[in-house]
This record gives sequence, C-alpha cells and structure tokens, in this order.
Amino acid sequence: MASSRRLSNGRSPLVNQQRQITSFFSKSASSSPITPTQNPTKLASSTKPNTNPKSKPKPARSPSPSPSTPSPPQSKLKKPLLVIGGASPLSLSPLTPASEKFHGEEVVGKRIKVYWPLDKSWYEGFVRSFDKDSGKHLVQYDDGEEESVELAKEKIEWIEETVRKFKRLRRGGSSFSVEKMVIDDEVENLEDEEEDNGDDSSDEDWGKSEEKEGIEDTEEKEVVELDDENEDNETVPLKGKRSGKGETRKRKVGGEGKLGSAKKAKGGEDVSKAGFKVSLVEPANNNVESGKASNAINTALPGDASERFSMREAKKLRFLGEERRDSKRRRPGDPDYDPRTLYLPPDFVKSLSDGQRQWWDFKSKHMDKVLFFKMGKFYELFEMDAHTGAKELDLQYMKGEQPHCGFPERNFSMNLEKLARKGYRVLVVEQTETPEQLELRRKEKGSKDKVVKREICAVVTKGTLTEGEMLSANPDASYLMAVTESCQNVDRIFGVCVVDVATSRVILGQFNDDSECSALSCLLSELRPVEIVKPAKQLSLETEKVLLRHTRSPLVNELVPVLEFWDAEKTVREVKSIYECASDQSVSKCSSRENIHSVNSCIEDDGLAFLPDVLADLVRAGEDSSYALSALGGTLFYLKQAFLDETLLRFAKFELLPSSGFGDVISKPYLVLDSAALENLEIFENSRNGDLTGTLYAQLNHCVTAFGKRLLKTWLARPPFHVESIKERQEAVASLRGTNLPFSLEYRKALSRLPDMERLLACVFSISEANGRNASKVVLYEDAAKKQLQEFTSALHGCELMAQACSSLGAILENVDCRQLRHLLTPGSGFPDINPVLTHFKDAFDWVEANSSGRIIPREGADFEYDSACKRVKEIETSLTKYLKEQRKLLGDTSITYVTVGKETYLLEVPESLRGHVPRDYELRSSKRGFFRYWTPNIKNLLGELSQAESEKESSLKNILQRLIGQFCEHHVKWRQLVSITAELDVLISLAIASDFYEGPTCQPVILSSSCTDDVPSFAAKSLGHPVLRSDSLGKGSFVPNDITIGGSGNPSFILLTGPNMGGKSTFLRQLGADVPAERFELSPVDRIFVRMGAKDHIMAGQSTFLTELSETAVMLSSATRSSLVALDELGRGTSTSDGQAIAESVLEHFVHKVQCRGMFSTHYHRLAVDYQKDPKVLLSHMACQVGRGVGGIEEVTFLYRLTAGACPKSYGVNVARLAGLSDSVLQNATAKSREFEAMYGKHKKPPENVYTQSSIEKMAVLIKKLNSVVANSRCEESAESISCLIDLQKEARILCEINST
Repeated sequence: MASSRRLSNGRSPLVNQQRQITSFFSKSASSSPITPTQNPTKLASSTKPNTNPKSKPKPARSPSPSPSTPSPPQSKLKKPLLVIGGASPLSLSPLTPASEKFHGEEVVGKRIKVYWPLDKSWYEGFVRSFDKDSGKHLVQYDDGEEESVELAKEKIEWIEETVRKFKRLRRGGSSFSVEKMVIDDEVENLEDEEEDNGDDSSDEDWGKSEEKEGIEDTEEKEVVELDDENEDNETVPLKGKRSGKGETRKRKVGGEGKLGSAKKAKGGEDVSKAGFKVSLVEPANNNVESGKASNAINTALPGDASERFSMREAKKLRFLGEERRDSKRRRPGDPDYDPRTLYLPPDFVKSLSDGQRQWWDFKSKHMDKVLFFKMGKFYELFEMDAHTGAKELDLQYMKGEQPHCGFPERNFSMNLEKLARKGYRVLVVEQTETPEQLELRRKEKGSKDKVVKREICAVVTKGTLTEGEMLSANPDASYLMAVTESCQNVDRIFGVCVVDVATSRVILGQFNDDSECSALSCLLSELRPVEIVKPAKQLSLETEKVLLRHTRSPLVNELVPVLEFWDAEKTVREVKSIYECASDQSVSKCSSRENIHSVNSCIEDDGLAFLPDVLADLVRAGEDSSYALSALGGTLFYLKQAFLDETLLRFAKFELLPSSGFGDVISKPYLVLDSAALENLEIFENSRNGDLTGTLYAQLNHCVTAFGKRLLKTWLARPPFHVESIKERQEAVASLRGTNLPFSLEYRKALSRLPDMERLLACVFSISEANGRNASKVVLYEDAAKKQLQEFTSALHGCELMAQACSSLGAILENVDCRQLRHLLTPGSGFPDINPVLTHFKDAFDWVEANSSGRIIPREGADFEYDSACKRVKEIETSLTKYLKEQRKLLGDTSITYVTVGKETYLLEVPESLRGHVPRDYELRSSKRGFFRYWTPNIKNLLGELSQAESEKESSLKNILQRLIGQFCEHHVKWRQLVSITAELDVLISLAIASDFYEGPTCQPVILSSSCTDDVPSFAAKSLGHPVLRSDSLGKGSFVPNDITIGGSGNPSFILLTGPNMGGKSTFLRQLGADVPAERFELSPVDRIFVRMGAKDHIMAGQSTFLTELSETAVMLSSATRSSLVALDELGRGTSTSDGQAIAESVLEHFVHKVQCRGMFSTHYHRLAVDYQKDPKVLLSHMACQVGRGVGGIEEVTFLYRLTAGACPKSYGVNVARLAGLSDSVLQNATAKSREFEAMYGKHKKPPENVYTQSSIEKMAVLIKKLNSVVANSRCEESAESISCLIDLQKEARILCEINST
C-alpha cells in the first residue's frame, strides 16, 4: 500500500520497507511514498489496522515451517478483516459519530476513533475496560498505547464492522474493486516493535521500481485469497502524548511464528500441479556434465504460475531460451560452452534498477545454483529460483508479475538442507552492510550506491552440508570424492581424495588398478559418495561407467583441468601457503624462543614441517603421489568456492587410503572385500531396497554414538588380515563381556547422552575461522553468537563426559590383561591427558550460566585481556575512593560522599553548611534540601578514564568467546584423539554384546596361523548358523545350521554344491561373509573374499546379465590367491546350456588346480558332478530334500536345507513352478517333456580312470587365459567383435568338454 506508507524515523530517504521487496523486479510506475507533509488524519485512519484480541494472526510471508515449537492450534482463532479503500457500501459501514450520552460497560470491546487535537489526527483502538468509580474507559490504541478517557468529553467516533471478512474476490464477481490490502492486525508489545526496528530488510532503493501494492491489480484482475494476504512490516504514527509531536514507529503485523505469502496461488490451487513451462533451476543431472542445470523456458511449472509468469518470461527473458549464451557469448553447441554462466544483453541490464542489477550480477555467474539472497531478516528467491522455492520448499509466490518468494532467517538451515539433499547447489548471498553503513559510505566516500553491499558467503551441496536436522539424525557420512586418472596401456593409476566435510576427515590415496577398475569399484561401494569432483573430459569411458554403476545418484562436478582441478605442483604450493599462514598466526600469539626456533626450522625444511605427517609424506613421495595430490587440489578448489578450504585443512584428520590397490594383497593389513562381495553378501545394503534391514552392519550395530557407528562401518569394510591383529581385537571383545559386562553397559549408558561429538568438534573448529557466514561483516539478525556459545559449551560438556566414561571403564584393567584395552584406557598412552585442559575451561567461566544466558563472564585469571580491563577499572575506582578521602579531609567533614543522580555518577554530595568552604573549581551539578552536589576537575578526568576502561572491558567481553574457542582449538589433536578412543571402545562393546542377538550356539572363531608357506589354508565349522536370519523372520520354519570342512591337510579345498531350486544353496554361500554363530569355527586367514551370485545386469553401463557375470568372474580369475575364499553361484546361466557348462567347468578347473584356493561352487549343471566325482580336491555335496509324487505324477519336493555329501541327481525345477502357481496342465506337460529330455541327454558315458591328463589341463589353462583376455578387453573393442570372440571361445570350451567326456 504505497499510498499509506511513511518513511521510518531516522531512516535514509533511500531506504524503503521490507514490503517493498515485492517490487524488486518491477519497472512499472508507482505512486510516490507518503511524505511527512501529507494529511496526517487521512494517513492515520487509513493505516490503522482493525484490532481484535481474539483474532487469528495470519502469516506475512511464505509459510515455510519454522523449527520452533508451534503454538497450540486452538489458540489461533480467526480475526475480522478490515478492508481499507474502495468506496463501496459493501466494504464497511460509515463511521458513526458518538452521541453526547453517557457510556458504560456496554461499549467495552467496541472499536473507536479518538481525535487528538494537538496531533490533528484520529487514532483508532478499542475500549478495553470501564472503571465505574471514575467513570472513565480504558482505550487501547492500535499501537499498543493505553489511555483512560472520559468518552463524553472527547471527540470520538464508533467504528461499526458490518462485514467481518471477505473470503475471496473473484474477477467480475462484484461491482467494486479493492485497491488496498486486507490487513490482518496484531497488536505487538513495545519490545517487539523495537526489535523489528532493527530489520534492515528495507535496504534497497527501488526507485522507479516501486509499484502499487494492491492485492488485486485492476489491469490484471487476478483472483486472490484475501484470508492469506498480509504485510511484513507497517509504519504507523506514534501519538505525541497530545503534545503535537508526531513520530513514526515500525511494527509487526501478523503471526508470531509463521510467515505467509502476500499472495497465494490463484484460487487457492496447489502450486505443485503441473500446468505450463517456464524457467526453472532443476537439481543437477548426474549423468551429464556439471552445471547443466535447466534454466530454459521449457520446464513445466504449475498452472497458476504459468498464467502469471509465462508471458513475461517469454517476452523479457528471451536470453534464457534459444538465444542463450554463456558469459563469453558462446552458444550451447560450442565445445567450450560454460552452462554455469549467462550473458546478459546490455539493453536488459540498462533496464534494471540497482537492486535488480545486483541480483542478476550474482545469478549470471552462477546459473547452476539457487540463490538465497539476503534482504534484511529474510532470504529472497527471485525469477527461476522462486519457481524452485515454490516447487521444492512449498513456499508461496508473492504478488506481482515477477516470480518471488522467501522465508525468514530462522528457517535458513532447514530450507538449505532440503534443497541440498534434493541435489541442488545453493549459493548463499549475505548482506555485509547495514543501511546506516550504506548511508555513511555515501556521505564519507561519495559513493553513489543505492543498495547495501552483498557478498557470496557459502555454496552448499550434498557433500558440503555441515548442519541441519536430517544431518543430525543420520550418522552416516556424506562423502565428497575427487577422482583423477592416468591410463597407461591396460594398467590404470587413480588418485583419490575423499572428504567428510561435517567431520573434517580427509582420506588420500593413489593406486594402480586393473582394466575393470576393481579397486575404484570397491572404494565406491564402501563409501557411496554423495558428490563427485572430476576433471572435465579426462576420465576414461570405463571409469565413467564405474562411477555410474557403483554410486547412488551423486552430484557430479566437472572442473577445468589444471586451472580448477589443480595438478600436484600447484596443490603443494596452495597447501603450503595455507599452513604457513596458519602457523604465522599461531606464532603471533606467542613470543617464546622455543617457538621462534621451531618456526625457523620449519622454513629451512622447505615448509614441509608445517604440514601434517600424511601430507608431508605424500609431498616427499614425488611421482608416486602426484595423482593423489592432484585429487586433493581438485577438492580444495571446489571447497574454496564454499569457503571451507582453510578451515578443513587447518583442522583436518588426514588418513592414507588402506588397501587401495590389489597388486600385492598379502602385504596389506586388511582383508579385501570388493564391490561384488559387499553387495552380494549384503554387508551395508540389502538387495531388496538398498536400506540397512537384514544387513550384517545392522546385525552388529549396537553402538550408542554416531561416531562409533561410522567406525564400525569402516571396520566391516576392512577386516584385519594379520592373525596378531585379529586375536588382539578378539581379546578386547572378550574382556568386555562376562564379569566386566556391567562396566561396559554403564559406559554405553553414559555415552548415550552424547551428541555427535565428531561433527560438533568440527563445527566448533570452524567457528574459530571467521569466514563465510561466520565472518564478522555478515549482517545476521538471529543470535548467532548465542548459538555458537551453546555449541561450544556442548562440546566442553561432551569432552568431559567422554573423559569421565573412559576413566570409569578403566576400572576393568585391574582384572584383565588386554594390551589393546590397556592402551586405550591408560592416560598418556592412547588416552590423551585432557584433565588439565578441561580444568582450565571449568575455571574460566560457568558453563551452565553461559549456556542459558548466552553470555560469558570469565572468572579472574581466565582471560588476560578481560583481567587487564577489570584491573584498570578497579584502579580508577580506587583513585576515586582515595580522592573522596582527600576531599573529606580538605573540607573537614566525613559525611561527604559520592551519589548518583540519573546518568551522572560520582557526584560529590556536600552539606549546605560547607558551601562557603568549597573550592572555586567545584562545578555545581544539582542540589537537594540541605546538600549540594559537585563535580571537580579531577573527578571529571577520572570519569573519562573510567568510561573508556569500562568500554574496553565490555569490548573484551564481546570477543571472549572467540578467544576461548581459539584456546580450545589449540588442543584439537587431543580432542580428536579422545573421540577416536571413545568410538573404538563403543564399537568393541557393540561387538561384545552382538552375540546375544544370534540364534543358537555361538563361539569365538579360532584363527589358524601358518607355520610355513606350504600349509594348506583351511576352513571348518560345526553347526554354522546365519548372523542375520532368525526363526522369527522365517515364518513357520527355522534356520538349519550346517557343518563344513574345506582345505587343510588331506581335505578337498573346493565344494561343488548341487541341489534343488530353492534348496538353500545361495543362502549357505552367504554365510561365509563374516564371523557367524557356530559351535566351532576355525579359519586360516583370508586375504580376499570373492562372491558371485544372483542374476543382475548393469543396463546403464551397457552390460547384460551374462556380461556382468563374466566380468566379475574375470576379476576373480586374475586376482585370487591361495589364501582367497571364492563363492560362485550358478555361473554360466546367461547363455546356452552347452556354452554355460563349458565356461563353468573351465572356471572351476582354474580355481581347483591352478589357484588352489578355498571355495564353493553351486551349479545346476549336473554334468560337472559327474566329471569331478573322482577329483580328490573337490567335495561333491548337495542341499538335501525329500521327493514325493503328487497329482498327475508331478514331483513334490520338501527342502531339508541340510548340507549332505554326494551329488543331487536333478534340480526339480518343475516343483518350483508348482510353488509359483502354474496351472496343473502346464505342470504335467513340463513333467513329461522333462522326462523326454532326461532320456535323450541324461545318459553319460563313464569317464576313463584318468580324466584329467596333463594335456587337457594345459588346454584348459590356455582356454582360461583366453577367457580372461576377452573379458578384460571387452569394453575396449566393438561390441560385435567382443561377442564373436566369446562365441569362438565357447565353442572351443565345448569341444574340450566333449573330449574329456569320451
């Protein structure tokens, strides 16, 4: 309502109110703002909103959910609406002049207008109460002021509200037009009014962009929902206490908690309904190049938005459509086209106001991001970003022809996380100047700027989220991974950098990989990064396919090689620069000779001593780490855009990537679980829907801390390989059970109260680095300092709790002799000695009081700067006391004292009788009966010094939090070490109690160490159960445990497993993925587990089911060693029977006679059982069943799920068809045909005694070698050629099988 607007008192004429944001993109003519010379009577009457104490406050902006606790719904009652403007008999009844009669209680609650003669203005309010004794009524005005009035003596008018509200105005539906907004009135207290005056949202000079703010434009004649209309702020005249002095005061209108839209979707329609196509930023497409966010005008949007915005966008924003070009004016077809930028035509730029130009300047450089544009207390979204806000955040469009919506500052974290989780990149543009600072800059520097300064303060994506409700609820890490590659013939070299920004964990590695990218696949399956950073057009096709296949829809970012994705040399320079700068800051805080000497030695060491050990080792490694350092460079460049690079490096926890390559598995300390093993054994994700239900991780996860859960995942992905490490961990787990279990449970109970300390510490560390949104120049209205203080005190409490819990658990060391637990729980050994540090902070200030008050009052000795300021204040106060004694002695009266009158302190109060003895330099300030009060020159000088000292004291209090956090961060290594120890103990206790959740007998596995290299690896178990499956999850049945023995002296190393369909073969194989319940379990160390089971394909990567199967098999053939464990389930099903059987037999032959590893091979090729029945290295077994005859001679099979010696004669597939519900006629026909096939092909000649001659073995070896070569190079050749090679190879294998069978 531009016509009813006043300028705020003391505000610059350049500054308009928050409600002017709606005209941000408007260039239409507007009415001038109200000036102080306009008719105050008309202004007051037109701007006074209707007040009803029972009314319901309506939101003023978009109803984005607030994180605060909502008020009870029953307290929000509907309130009457006052329509201002529009000369219609339906809008309001005319004001009724009051009669000269006496008014009593009958007028209480009525609306009234009272005329103030000195102000020459009418003021509206309502009669609140009536006092019978005085005959006066208490009138509460709409600005919150109250006055007792004799109505009979005042000039008053009654306001009769005949129309309570209009639900909706429809075009052509009435004979009048509403030109003003329906104002929902809420009388706020003075405290709220003063708080709202601090809103700098009215910071823009919209100039010619102002427009009339009517809810119904007479030209557009839009249909609007009046109930949801509201204003953000309103300026109302403040009564001058009948003195004639008027001033303005800005106050809030609307609800306290939620902010609604000033414009709702037409007809109340849901804006999520599709209806038209218009510009919109979509989540990044992970299958295409980075930054190709769709901003074209062909993206579907809701029907109401289509009607409102499509015409304008098609006309004014043509440069977003077919005419689109990047900042360098390149078209989309250009190979160097940059979709992240946009060229703005000069004519369009000239037509913009200063505020519009500022927004478009940011947007044109970041077209792949959604802008959160700060305006006062609100974040605004304009143009295509407004469509995203309406679609994804359920924000409502503001009125006007330009798309616009927003939300309050308090909802920032919630809405930021929502968009980032959905795959959007969010650019946070913050105010770095207040309107007052802008006006001062204009006056002092002659600046012509009409808008406050704004700067980019954050870029937030899936991988850079550091706060949010969903992040807090989910303990899983959200990894960002940078990948670079060097292809040299068949071998590949990968450099990777993996970052968990929320915990500042950085994993670096460089490794050789095979043509299948097995190592990279393993890493991706384990970590499941949510965001990928890669050099543009540098990765091979196979690597791109692996990134697609083994991730779950990550956000992909492509950086320009060298320029953005730095090489090793530039990375080292940047890293050294950051650490040297951090070191200089540390040195500036101390001046001891030891520190100066250490810094000099660092400089002499080429700056490497500044670096963490892991980084220094990588730099010294030269070419052997160049790709890892380049990956770190790509990560740092990317994080630099998000203002996270310096904080991350300074407090990062660096790790070298373990088991990064597979060339020398034996030397590695971990068992290798590749991507196929992780997926097929369902370690972290089930095969049904990809969640945790039914996984080994879910079964073993009884951790009570979020950081403990993350450590357990790491342990499961990399089990120890060396016998000593395994036994050490087993000993620690056993020591936490039995008699020590009560201590373990008490430890868990204490830790259950902990927040996610790993993330909380990272958050506190980031506060110490004043950059991004933490920078001091950023204008924030929420109490950011109080939130930071609460996080700091929470971190202190958490560290104290962890220290106490570990100390209590240390009591078990008296009755156990476990080296690992002794290391973890002994202070000064693995457990850091942090008690002196915690004592320092406990003595520094009251944690509880600071957390509740939001202010730190340091105790004496805690802060040198504050202590110095306090000392100076006390010295001056002592001088004043000493001076008082001198004046008493001078005047000869001990009754002379200091008094305070108003704002004047330390007034020397002298009895009237001594006035003649007062020195001439005494300055009389005030008096009272019998006394005179003076200031002397000395007192005035001391007061000046005291004022300055108290100012310095207050200033030191403001900065005390930053100084204390700085001191806290100096011990960041100890805090991280404490978290690491706590997490390890949490995981050990989780494993200790996990056996209680198994079904059946349990035992500690016996790990067999090899006395010599000729020892045959073995695996034996009795009553081997399943770690996850239980009777209660199997319906009526129960899980059947089995005995197994393979390997070792005199035992077959391989099991050839046959049996009926659904007989439990695959389930039996899956039991080998981890330690499982059993009466006895013995195992020689396993260096790697290979698992191939289940029919699946990778269509997106261009792989069929059969090709996927052979690709995984090829990795097994090339990488398995004698210590490996192999599980193959029905290999060869994806092709013809003869070809599949030939490949299956060749693979089995390779594992049994060449690799000589342990394993199991399940199959329905019963010919294999015949061929291997005389082989001593293969044990024929089957899953037992009972067969009976049903209707029509159809076999009915009862599954016994018991591992039994010998081969199974057939697979009984028709029985599965019966269970699936096929008709009896089909089943009977299938049974007959099955018998025909068995009669035709089922008779086999008895093989000669020596089937496997040396010649046949050599031929099989050659065949296997060819198979490996074809599969390994299948992606390097044309598809038709690969298939042709496989067909030839299958024919050769079939011939070889026929020769062996004759």
